[in-house]
Amino acid sequence: MDSQKVSFVETKGNIVKNCPGTKNHICCGYKTIDLIEGCILSCTYCVLKAYINSPYIKINKDIPYILTQINETIDREEYHIPRFGTGELSDSLALDRKYRLNKPLIEFFGEKKKALLELKSKWASIDHLTPYLNPYTVVSFSLSPQRVIDREEKRTSPLYKRLKTARKAQESGCFVGLHFDPVIIYDGFEKDYEYLIEDISRLLDLKKVIWISMGLLRFPPKLLNHFLEEERKNLLYGEFIRGEDGKYRYIKKERIKVYKMLYELVKTKEEELFVYLCMERKDVWKGVTGMAVDDNEALIKLFDRRIKSLYGGTI
Repeated sequence: MDSQKVSFVETKGNIVKNCPGTKNHICCGYKTIDLIEGCILSCTYCVLKAYINSPYIKINKDIPYILTQINETIDREEYHIPRFGTGELSDSLALDRKYRLNKPLIEFFGEKKKALLELKSKWASIDHLTPYLNPYTVVSFSLSPQRVIDREEKRTSPLYKRLKTARKAQESGCFVGLHFDPVIIYDGFEKDYEYLIEDISRLLDLKKVIWISMGLLRFPPKLLNHFLEEERKNLLYGEFIRGEDGKYRYIKKERIKVYKMLYELVKTKEEELFVYLCMERKDVWKGVTGMAVDDNEALIKLFDRRIKSLYGGTI
């Protein structure tokens, strides 16, 4: 599976960064850890295709240096509970069985007990990590209907394996996160997501789902050309508009309609689930949830409240 060449590097400078976000869109205040750059999976819509041109997957091997930066970032935070993730420039789990990169991070967060590490993936393999998992690691999976996985997410784990592995993470003492991102509109997608959410409620303990994110398909112009060249016209079903950040998105009216459908489906399964929108404006938040989430700070406070409600005084 991992046929791409891997290059081990010692990148200095800022390895831990703030999520870049999108201008005038609400960001959750996530911290990214650039542990790996590049991905062995092959999702047709992946934005990395537009930004990373190297034939190599780069792995930063200086774990002590990375842990020092994480520690300094946590210690600087006075008001919020920091959340970190390694899934911005790669998949958090796809290479981990071979290279064992997450173990020292998991152990660090378990000892620190002041922040959360999120491992976000489409690759369902955590058996090598279960002896080290602790409540301060959130194992998360990006979820799509199996029809989308078959068509657009080549070389990834099937839906049933992702859900089975998420359940295993819960049984190992972790909360799990779920990410409906990107949601792709196609003929019949509504019924497919209804079945997907039914499977989630049947297979997972929803009380141990820490958060669910939702984000509809968006992409830079370079990917639009890629979709056309590769005849991925199924990704262009619907009406798109180019935003001020240069990315193409479904028109706002359609986004609100789809988000609201998914939000209400999830909430019928467990009213207390914490659901957030990824990179949307405050008017979209209001139209979907009825909540006034006006800026980044307001969303970060919602995360703090959610974490405190589940962890009590242990974080």
